[in-house]
Amino acid sequence: MIPKLKIKDKKSKMLKNPYYPLPTTCYLLKKGQVMIIALVFLAVVLIIASSLFTRVADFIRFGSNSVMNEQATQLAEAGVDYATQRLNDLAGAYPNQLGEGTDTQILSTGEVVIQVENKSQNLRTIKATGYIPNSTSPRAKRTVKTDVVIDTTGIAFNYAVQNGDGGVLMSQSSTINGTVYTNGSISKGAGNGQLINGDAYAVGTIDPEIEINGTPNSGAEESVMPIVNYDYWRQKATEGGTESTNCTINSSEPIGPKKYDCNLSITNNAIVTVNGPIYITGNFSISQGSTILRLNNNFGSVGTTMIVDGTISLTQGGTIEPTNATPKGYLLIATPSTSSQAVQISQQGATAIFYTLEGNALLSQTASVAALVSKTLTMSQSATLNYDTGLAGANFSSQSSGAWVIKKGTYKFTSSP
Repeated sequence: MIPKLKIKDKKSKMLKNPYYPLPTTCYLLKKGQVMIIALVFLAVVLIIASSLFTRVADFIRFGSNSVMNEQATQLAEAGVDYATQRLNDLAGAYPNQLGEGTDTQILSTGEVVIQVENKSQNLRTIKATGYIPNSTSPRAKRTVKTDVVIDTTGIAFNYAVQNGDGGVLMSQSSTINGTVYTNGSISKGAGNGQLINGDAYAVGTIDPEIEINGTPNSGAEESVMPIVNYDYWRQKATEGGTESTNCTINSSEPIGPKKYDCNLSITNNAIVTVNGPIYITGNFSISQGSTILRLNNNFGSVGTTMIVDGTISLTQGGTIEPTNATPKGYLLIATPSTSSQAVQISQQGATAIFYTLEGNALLSQTASVAALVSKTLTMSQSATLNYDTGLAGANFSSQSSGAWVIKKGTYKFTSSP
């Protein structure tokens, strides 16, 4: 027989009987706690998801901006390349005939605005700005600015006459308009009226009977001679092809760049225009009346070269003309010949630069040159040298249209929002 359960009160009964139903309020309390926990968990999840979404959105936006900025940069750099190529194609006449102005190019990816400033005959400043998608409402903008110059080789001709230990011999009213520097002596030959309109430097002596409208400097230190890179100019000339049969030019025509594997003669009043460097394996001569060898005006203030392995002779009225630019561009005629007649100029003018570091130069009968470098110089019969001060930093190019290239140290990149 099971004893009866004694329940003192209702509360005791509820606590001692596990099957006794709990009050309704207890069930509601547990459900509320679960709801609160769920809401907190959901809030945490939403916060984390929102943060991740923001990061993803920022990453996508950043990636998109980076792509557009890179596209704008490439457009600007392409604009510089395009402008440089156009300057080469049009001999410097881009965007207009004056070599300055603005050009806009609209492409599938965006727009590029090119501005060209003409600073001198051989110097341009290019500013190219790339816009994505366009210049009206750009989302990305990049600018490249640089200077471009004509690719040249510089040779310093600091004096009207500069020669080696062979010295200078002046006779019969010969005149040098400019400074003379010789590693030998300056001597007076036959006749009178010898004149130097400038300073005179000689490692040896200076004849006191020569009139010097400047300062005579005998006992000077030996000078360093300018150097011509023969192999470089031979190569540049040869790139234009080789001629070995048609070696007498007696009619007006352009020449260069070209190698002449022969003795080259220009005669019969021909007017010949030089468009590039010339290399002659033999001798070179210009003769007869109004025969003219003329440097193409497209060279501007830059010249080009003629390399002659043999001797150089200008007689019977043949002349050489520079460009009409200011300052002028000159033809440099150089020979490695050691002959006592390496360069002979007579009976007319030759407004060019002559270079015969190992040979003798002879000027006579109203011959006139712009500058001369030689081992020995002999002047007679009113020969004249008229030095151009621009030759102190002379430049020479292998192309008549000028090879425009970016000037080192001037390339600048800027960014804008």
